[in-house]
Formats: sequence, C-alpha cells, structure tokens
Amino acid sequence: MSYEDIPILVVDDAKFSSAIIAKALRSGGFSNVRFTNNPLQALRSAEKRPAQILIADWLMPSMDGLELTRRIKKLDESIGHFTYVMLLTARDDIQAMNEAFHEGVDDFLNKANLRGQLLPRVFSAQRIAERQNELIRTNRLLRKKVRELTTTDLVDPVTGLGNMKFTLDRIRDVTREVDARGGAACLLLVGINNLDVIESQYDRPVVDELMSGISAKMRQLVRPLDVVTRPEANMFAVSMLQPSIENCTSGSFRRIFDNLYMHSFKTSEGFIPVVVGVSLVAADPLTGLPDPKTFMRTGFEALSQSFETGVITVLRYGDTLPQEAAKVGTTLDD
Repeated sequence: MSYEDIPILVVDDAKFSSAIIAKALRSGGFSNVRFTNNPLQALRSAEKRPAQILIADWLMPSMDGLELTRRIKKLDESIGHFTYVMLLTARDDIQAMNEAFHEGVDDFLNKANLRGQLLPRVFSAQRIAERQNELIRTNRLLRKKVRELTTTDLVDPVTGLGNMKFTLDRIRDVTREVDARGGAACLLLVGINNLDVIESQYDRPVVDELMSGISAKMRQLVRPLDVVTRPEANMFAVSMLQPSIENCTSGSFRRIFDNLYMHSFKTSEGFIPVVVGVSLVAADPLTGLPDPKTFMRTGFEALSQSFETGVITVLRYGDTLPQEAAKVGTTLDD
C-alpha cells in the first residue's frame, strides 16, 4: 500500500495543531486523511472505515485520548484490525505515559515538536500498522484453513476438544470394551439450543469465548477419565463406560444439567445465557451395541425431545421415542 492510500484519522480540537498536522502529512505524500475535532465522531468514522493510524490529542473536552484509545482498541478487537495510536500531549510525566501505554497507546508526540517529529513518527507507524494488519490477515486465513481441515482432522480448533470423527472413534472404543468385558456404554449429549440466536447477536471471537467456557465447565462436571468432545458446533458429547446399564439414569447426570441449563457464561462482552438440552443413550450386550453413527443418531433424536421438554431425555438403545421427537440435523450421513 502506497503512502497516499494509508488511512489516517486525526482527532484534535485545536485548529493550530490540526493545520500543522495537515501540512506535514501532505508534504509526506499522505492524502487519505480524515480530520475531526469530535472524538465521538471519530469513533463513528472508524466503525464505518477503520484507520491504520490514529493521531489524537490527549486532552479534549468530550472524551480524552485514553478513553478514545480504549474504544478504538476494543473496536479493533471485534473486527480483527490494528490501529496504531499516537497521542499528542504537552505532558511529559513518566507515570501518565506508563498509564497510557498500558491502555494501548503506541506512541506519544509532544506538541512542541510537531513540525520536526510528526512525519518520521508517522512513517514508522505506517510500517508497524501494515505489518500488524498483515499478520492479522494471515492469522485469519490460517484459522479458516484449520476450520476446513477439521472435517478430516480430529480436533475442534476453538475448544481443543475432539470433533465428530474423534467422537465416533471414542464411541467405537467404548462399545468394543463393553462387548469384550461387559458393562454398559453411555452417550451423553449436551446441545446448546440458542446458539443460532447467540451467533446473530455476537461476533465470532465472542462466540468462541463462550464455547470455550462451556467446554471448560463440561470438563469440570464429568469424571476425570471421561472424555468430553464437540461433535457439532452446538453440541458436546461424553462417551462413558458404566458397570451396568442401571447406572445410566437421569439422576446420575442431573448435576451436569443443573449446572448448564439457563446458566450464563462470562465473555469479554459480558455474561451470555445458554439454553441446553441433555440426552443420555445407554446400550449393553442385552440391548445390542449399535455402530457409532447409529449411537449418535439415537442420541440426536433424544436430544431433540430434551429441547422440547426442558428435561433430560434418557433412552435405552432399542426403545422408541414419542413420534413428535424430531431429528436434529447432523453430519453423520454416509
């Protein structure tokens, strides 16, 4: 990107210093420059068209430079962008500058040195901003590639849990163990019934935070040797060995339901409530041990009923659900 294309946003309520900045930037070949004396207007402008460099006065009447920096950095985080923030100040006390750096300010420039130092600082800021935004773009492409690879890989990139393929492999291991040594295989599914609503209200990083929080809670609620997986975007699974099929009851797993149903999870955007359904499907040599995909399909059907009733649905393999229990969409098709 050439210098004239670099988007720069200048926020300064002093006409004299604004004129010096405008002249310096023009002399350096920068033409994509927006000026405003209103920090709120600057935020609205950045929301519509992000800048790579923000030059702002520290002291302004409606909002100081630190608060503007906080809001710009928060906006950057939500859209996957980097804005280099340079504050103009007449202050030179170290404590104030340390506080500003902590808030995300990238550089300072004393107003007394505007004519001599502004342009070199802007050239340096441009190089840093370009590099940071290129890294962000590369990381975004890598994350997309990782998501594409998860259809053949074993790990969900958001939570680090096993994905559908891993879940099916785990079910296969459990049923083989039951077939060889006895006991029962239990498949617990926890579905997030309002994930579509959440995704429509929050950006992807916040949704990923939420799902990571739910996965951490799930791991806390199960036994140490039980393996939690994420076979679907809105679903978690636990495949378990039990001594007897009589152990696979709603009472045995009530704690999981009670700790997740209508529970709110903390994210960077505040607490987000989730609505869950829970199903439990059990099988042993007497009921017959289904193949992994059939086991999962049965769990999906039971989960659909849990969404409708608001209680845990427990099903022994081979039993039937009421006719109104609709199937949930899956990725299990052959």
